[in-house]
Amino acid sequence: MGTPFINFIGPSKLDGFQRGAPAEAQPATIPQTFLEAMEVREAVFIGEQNVPAENEFDADDPRCCHWVVYASVNKTEEAEIRDEQGNVVQPRRSSTRTTPIGTIRLVPFPHESHPENGGDYWNGALKGEVEQQNSKAPSVAAPKTFGIDRATTYHDGKEPYVKLGRLAVLKEFRGHRIAGLLVKTVMSWLKSNPTYFDPSIKELGLEQMGASNEKEVPKWNGLVCVHAQKQVIGAWAKWGFEVDEGMGEWTEEGIAHVGMFQRVEVDSKPARI
Repeated sequence: MGTPFINFIGPSKLDGFQRGAPAEAQPATIPQTFLEAMEVREAVFIGEQNVPAENEFDADDPRCCHWVVYASVNKTEEAEIRDEQGNVVQPRRSSTRTTPIGTIRLVPFPHESHPENGGDYWNGALKGEVEQQNSKAPSVAAPKTFGIDRATTYHDGKEPYVKLGRLAVLKEFRGHRIAGLLVKTVMSWLKSNPTYFDPSIKELGLEQMGASNEKEVPKWNGLVCVHAQKQVIGAWAKWGFEVDEGMGEWTEEGIAHVGMFQRVEVDSKPARI
């Protein structure tokens, strides 16, 4: 494996994206980097963890930042052939392809309410709730409202936070610290871009943000959340995240999850005008 490198893509229009369809069947307007992120996610979450293909893409994807890590992978096209005397009659032919091997996404605030402790979620909805869900899902996220959530150990229910998720590395490339590289890349980016997701007062207006003055405008102050699969709590802890006991435990697509938080040091900053 060659030295890996990472591509970044900010929030993008993903109109027409077909969940579960191959890249060649997707509209030409879908960014290639996003298609490659989905290539990795589908291999890991659908292929390995049996998440239904129609559940993998969601309405948050268009408003997220995505990172994809690549590696140069050498592949044998034709094997070497030797004659009975051991002489090479056909040399080995190989090619090198830049292959997407890992991905992660960063979801801006606001978010849906914290999952219910003990809740069983499927395709983003709590089982038993009556919801109209289109099998293809909207390619444009419905506007989320700024509101008050239940308080947990590390979240007061009010403070804006960003959420890391969809961390995936292809099986054959695990053990090379690729996942850690992705997490550290995002955390470093957040420190350098602390106002990236802060809402614009001009664009939204104070009332839509639930604010009566500029000081009340929601802005990110360094809080980062992850809904971690229980089986990888240790990895997230190694990267500086702590389990939020008050959030509890729940399942998504049959996989047990917990909430974890970390606070990034950011300088004080003005609200976006």
